[in-house]
Amino acid sequence: MIYLALIFLIFSLLFTYRRLNNQSIRFMYGIIVGWTVSFFCLILYLSKFNYYHNIINSIFNFSPGTWNYLVLTNFNTDLLIRLLNGGVILFHYSLLCFAVSFAGTRKKWNNKAIYPVITVISLAQIVFYDPAVNVWMQNAIGGLPEHAAAWSNSAVNAANNVFQYMKYIYILLTFALMIHDYLTYPKIRFLKNYALYHIYILVFVAVVHSMLFPWAPKNLVRATFLRGFYNYLQPPIGAYPLILSIFPYVVFMALALLAYIIYRYNSIEAYHKNHSMQINKSIDTASLGTRAFTHALKNHLLAVRAETEYLKDKHSGDGETTYSLKLIDDSVGQALDSIDFAARQLGSIELNLQPLSLSAPIGPAMARMRAEHEHIRIFYRSEAESALAYLDEKHMGEVVYNIFTNAAEAAEDKQRLQITVETKRQNGWGTISIADNGPGIPAEQLELIFSPFFTTKSSVTNWGIGLSFCHKIVEGHDGKITAESEPGQGTTFKIYLPLV
Repeated sequence: MIYLALIFLIFSLLFTYRRLNNQSIRFMYGIIVGWTVSFFCLILYLSKFNYYHNIINSIFNFSPGTWNYLVLTNFNTDLLIRLLNGGVILFHYSLLCFAVSFAGTRKKWNNKAIYPVITVISLAQIVFYDPAVNVWMQNAIGGLPEHAAAWSNSAVNAANNVFQYMKYIYILLTFALMIHDYLTYPKIRFLKNYALYHIYILVFVAVVHSMLFPWAPKNLVRATFLRGFYNYLQPPIGAYPLILSIFPYVVFMALALLAYIIYRYNSIEAYHKNHSMQINKSIDTASLGTRAFTHALKNHLLAVRAETEYLKDKHSGDGETTYSLKLIDDSVGQALDSIDFAARQLGSIELNLQPLSLSAPIGPAMARMRAEHEHIRIFYRSEAESALAYLDEKHMGEVVYNIFTNAAEAAEDKQRLQITVETKRQNGWGTISIADNGPGIPAEQLELIFSPFFTTKSSVTNWGIGLSFCHKIVEGHDGKITAESEPGQGTTFKIYLPLV
């Protein structure tokens, strides 16, 4: 298993090394390096103690020759201790720095003030647990008077306790930052899922690492009365036989998850930095009843048209009958055209979401409306020119245009109709507000306007799908749409979209 983990690590690094140009990715690599270094240095350090032969052999299935080679090889023990403690410290340091970088990317924190503090604390830990520093401190304390030596030992033990608890503080801060970031993330479903996905994996990795190295970093060297001779302590891993038995499998799984999270992290990083990123998203609007609507009604209308053609031929000499049949045929034609339009509107829709200004879909919709209704006055003002949201410009423009059209159709006097469009920022959301001075909507109808096929208009070509279409498109953007109205006071539609 140890060889498999090593091979997997090498291939993982080869497949992901090109992503090192990003700060968060570099910290993620720090997590992997810290994990790997502490893991392999522990195995090499344990080879110094034949006491662990049966345990290590039962887990890693070392051949006697391999184990004897490790035991007899003159590894620098001080260097192994430095790398072991350094790997554990690097793991926790990189974990917290990743959380700071990950959360700070979106919030644009000034990380320059945060990283030095974490770095100084971690460097102090590395110095404190260095074998040479420990031997020096022990020799220095041994030469002090009894009272001073007792006080110095208490100070060293207190520092050790602080540094031991520091790793748990790092872990708590890491997940406090990431959970807070998840809760305040833009309400874009796929991005929140990615953030939650990172939390799940890092929780697993951090918990397992803490279970495998609950005693580290640790001072593993003791000075003796003879200068230049030291005792090297055995790590207390024998107290955790169950954890030790799953050690290699857990390490392999953790490395796999970390490598995979780096590979997938590019999607989130593109969200943060690449404003030309495009997200393809399919929304199924068939739930609005399109299939049943088009299939059943179209068959009945075709039957009516066939009978109309038959009656036309049979009563071709009767002018009044022929005229009436022509009106029926024309009405059927309009109905079939409306059905085809409904099918196009309510079928499966592909959204191509890109980071765009809130004003992007408004301009084309206004131009289209003015071209069709020159007498209608439309005003636009924006308090969020720099606000970006993930938008499909074409479909969101259709939403805005449908609301314009709805206002025009409801207006009794189109010469007096005035529409005001406004964009704002509001608690991480961008709002597009569309207000008109039309007749308004009664309260009993206001709750039904987004329902499929609900309409108050008597036109045979109006099927009541415009606002239900708008509702579905806005939902596809992970947004929401509301309507406020009072009879005689006009109507205001508000579209809320999560800001980038």
